[in-house]
Amino acid sequence: TGQAIDPFILSNFTLVNATGTLLKARSTQQTALGNIRRDFFTRVPLTVKVGFDIRRSVLDTRTLPSTYTVVGGDGVSTNAASILDESFSERTAPFGFPQVQVMSNQELYTLFAAHPSAFSLNAVQQHTGIVNNSKYADELISAGYVRGDVQFFDRRLKLVMGLRGEQTNVEGQGALIDATRNFQRNPTTGAFILGSDGRPLPITTDALEAAKLTNIDRGLRAEKEYLRWFPSLNASFNVRENFIVRAGYYHSVGRPDFSQYAGALTLPDISEPASPTNVIRVSNAGIKAWSARSVKVTLEYYFQRVGLISVSAFQRNIENAFESATFRPTSEFLSLYGLEPSIYGGFDVVTQRNNASTVKMSGYNVNYKQALTFLPEWARGVQVFANATVQRVVGDDTASFSGYVPRLANWGVSFTRSRYNVRMNWNYNGRKRMGLVAPGRGIETGTYTWTAERMIVDLSAEYYFMKHTAFWMNLTNLTDSPIDLEIAGPTTPEYAWFRQRTNFGAMWLFGVKTSF
Repeated sequence: TGQAIDPFILSNFTLVNATGTLLKARSTQQTALGNIRRDFFTRVPLTVKVGFDIRRSVLDTRTLPSTYTVVGGDGVSTNAASILDESFSERTAPFGFPQVQVMSNQELYTLFAAHPSAFSLNAVQQHTGIVNNSKYADELISAGYVRGDVQFFDRRLKLVMGLRGEQTNVEGQGALIDATRNFQRNPTTGAFILGSDGRPLPITTDALEAAKLTNIDRGLRAEKEYLRWFPSLNASFNVRENFIVRAGYYHSVGRPDFSQYAGALTLPDISEPASPTNVIRVSNAGIKAWSARSVKVTLEYYFQRVGLISVSAFQRNIENAFESATFRPTSEFLSLYGLEPSIYGGFDVVTQRNNASTVKMSGYNVNYKQALTFLPEWARGVQVFANATVQRVVGDDTASFSGYVPRLANWGVSFTRSRYNVRMNWNYNGRKRMGLVAPGRGIETGTYTWTAERMIVDLSAEYYFMKHTAFWMNLTNLTDSPIDLEIAGPTTPEYAWFRQRTNFGAMWLFGVKTSF
């Protein structure tokens, strides 16, 4: 009609869909541990400890997602204004926008409970959602270790040596999705029965029944076990009473997420030839845990009264880092899921695997803390601290380590007296690289999503107006620092980086605390 439409008024919108989710989750943690220690009081003091550590984690989750189409009727209007949230709609929108009318989830649920016939359930979507969100994982880690502590040169040199062995056993269950389960087969040969169009005839054309045949709850079962050894050596040497040199070498491990074992297995349509879309999609139950060998050196100097300054550096070599990949599976890979190589060996698999290259991470840290005892009496109680970390990753050509912050800094000052104290902290996070953006029109290779640098300022204070009772306040993000997301490639000009801004606002908390 040529009339202007106000996008901020709910009456210009129609209720189309409503969703709800019920979650049933059980997480069980079981531990058992024990150790024996023996001290040897000789000219060279020695302590030996032998122990075991058993940990079991069980995760069992089921989700009931429901998607409804709002059909109306029974006195229910499909106009979105019927569930207006009057209170929240009075808020002033940011960035210069006017007040925006929003819907009330509570009003929508009240409407659904009173008039269920006005909502039509999508049963197919509900079944597939239940199957895809039904997961079970059971991980058992059995470890044994031996540790020795020895001291030399009148206890100035201390060595801590250890060896730990861990046996990991994992069982997972997840969704099995196989479109061919709804295809008719010859009962004698097992071959598909084809229709006039050359395609296999379906067992049922009912959408819900077909979904039940092709989406099997916890039809995927995977098991994995592996043994890892973790040697370590830590040394400290008191050069002087207030000057200590520390060094350490150790092995560590990064286990795959439970989703690697309790994910979904989607099989290809074996009646069709392999293609970029007709593939096996699955989490890799055979993926190895990544391992790292680390070396760290620290110099610590303690001030005579209250204070410390330390400088440290580390180097970490990481092997078998995780990466997303598409490849032709081996018979060993297919055997993890009980798949016949003669049937599925010609289809690519889209999954995760271990990166063949070694990723090197290195970094430096400076830490300073001191009470300013040299100040005049009226300024006594002032303490300052500052620390900074710089780190980099080399050899990560798959963006597996996206999200690490290359530059971090924190500093602050506090003032403490018998009846009150005040603290102010600054926290700086440098610009960090997130996920890789797929190349496309106007998007060059090597384009990433970035989180811009951010500075957060916090202020807290306490005042004891009685011996055991105090007024306190905690002001977080005083300057309302936002989180800015950027998208940039090797040649993207800086003015074009900005993509999205999220304002969290400042949070001010006040209260009274007492002890008795």
